[in-house]
Amino acid sequence: MNESFLHFLWQFQNFDKTNLQTTDREVVEVNKVGRLNFDSGADFQDARIIIDEVVWAGSVEIHIKSSDWDMHKHQFDASYQNVILHVVWEDDKPILRKDGTKIPTITLCERADKNLLQKYHAMMQSKAEMPCQNQFMEVDDIKKLSMLDKVLMKRLQDKSLIVNQFLQENKQDWEETTYQILAKNFGFKLNAEPFLSLSKNLPLKILQKHRDNLGQIEALIFGVAGFLQNDNNEIEWDDYRKNLRKEFQFLASKYQLHDKVLGQHEWKYLRLRPANFPTVRLAQFAKFIHQNANLFSVLIHLDKVKSLAKILKVKQSDYWIEHYVFGKKSEGKVPTLGNSSVENVVINTVVPLLVAYANQKDNRDYLEKAIGLLEEIAAEENNITKHWQSMGLKIKTAFDSQASIEWYNHFCLTKKCLECNVGVDILRKND
Repeated sequence: MNESFLHFLWQFQNFDKTNLQTTDREVVEVNKVGRLNFDSGADFQDARIIIDEVVWAGSVEIHIKSSDWDMHKHQFDASYQNVILHVVWEDDKPILRKDGTKIPTITLCERADKNLLQKYHAMMQSKAEMPCQNQFMEVDDIKKLSMLDKVLMKRLQDKSLIVNQFLQENKQDWEETTYQILAKNFGFKLNAEPFLSLSKNLPLKILQKHRDNLGQIEALIFGVAGFLQNDNNEIEWDDYRKNLRKEFQFLASKYQLHDKVLGQHEWKYLRLRPANFPTVRLAQFAKFIHQNANLFSVLIHLDKVKSLAKILKVKQSDYWIEHYVFGKKSEGKVPTLGNSSVENVVINTVVPLLVAYANQKDNRDYLEKAIGLLEEIAAEENNITKHWQSMGLKIKTAFDSQASIEWYNHFCLTKKCLECNVGVDILRKND
């Protein structure tokens, strides 16, 4: 037994309510179960319970054993003093409020449907990748769509919290925050952390002072990234790299950047296609900074993926059109940022920024814009989305794929079936 199942029983009143009484034989009538609370305080807020014909308004607390109340020290917490009913699986101890009055208690162990309990245990013990996958096709599409909406909003809000953390560190500077999140995204998975470190060691305000000079921006970026440090092969350096280092030495002294330089070992190349090498991404990032004065304004005011793609698909400088790495000319032209990379930036940079800004300004238009962008982008293909599709879930856009990823990671992997619209529907069928 766990509290989640008891929450489910209480929320949907899935237990025998015939002659419902407290442990002291007081007649109980549930007028309003209350609102499930995910924050601190009792489990269900704003409940309305009639006990021996007296109407009580307040909170309902759920426990497996009544003694859990004392174990959790609720008697000392002011937020639990308005509890009007204690719902437990097993009553093993009378529970008192701080003022010494007894809290009315009802038990569910003899009232719960045993078949329902067996269905729940079977779901929890399932070895399938998704606990409900054998019954998933039986659930109405409207339940699945409502769950997709629910989990997408959770994913967007979680990502906006990350933006808020950056904002707090940057003293509410949206431009610096955008720059850092964009930098991290330009590193994609493998080089996200060194890219982020670069952006924190090299503030945007420094780059903006040299925005009209691409060479100086490249010198600063490649310099702080660690690619202009002395090494054993320095004699083989070409003129471009030597000029960058000369420029960086001057700028590093000016802005006190010498102790901010990363090590080349921090950048990863393993299993990357040459077009995704960190050197190429750094060159593209430098060109993007060179071409866009106000990153935040540019990214959040464009409401179409095509418009964002136009500014994100920057053509790196001439040297990096012909090189994947320093000193070695490529056989063909080095491509610019591809469509999938642009979509990745939109999903992981632009959309979270829009949601965070919508929350801060209490303006739903920016949230709608974020959702609209996701609906423009084709669904990502990965093992999670493929598995959902094999179960009959329609995944057409990034809205669907982002939601399905969150659904799987947050609910299926952790077996939070009782917080899932589909899981609840399966359990309640024929109960």
